[in-house]
Amino acid sequence: MRLYSLFVAAVAAVSALAQDPPAVADPSINTPTGVIECLPVQLTFSGSSPPFIITIVPGGEPGAAPLTTVGTTSETTLTWVANLPPNVNYTCVIRDSLGRTNPSAPFMIYPGSTTNCPAPAAAAQNPAP
Repeated sequence: MRLYSLFVAAVAAVSALAQDPPAVADPSINTPTGVIECLPVQLTFSGSSPPFIITIVPGGEPGAAPLTTVGTTSETTLTWVANLPPNVNYTCVIRDSLGRTNPSAPFMIYPGSTTNCPAPAAAAQNPAP
């Protein structure tokens, strides 16, 4: 009987752990969708240690040198004009004041009806946290 009670307790503990929601990364940035060349797109993100630095890197390469720096903010949104070449995958990277980083999933910039958009902002090689 004692072994049975121990087994039931173990199953209950495993079941309770299995129901916990997955931890959310801090900071985190949402993957933009429907990004059109030369048009503004709102980037949304969250974190507990602002300010946040948002950069764009080659798609799927979160450790790569930034292609452009979107900006620095203590808010949870930034608007970026998609001024990088179309038909290419990119990744957004968020860095918080503690130096923690997290990437979005890769996204594509689709061709727009105009290519008259501002040049990308120069990106620092190692943005300070």
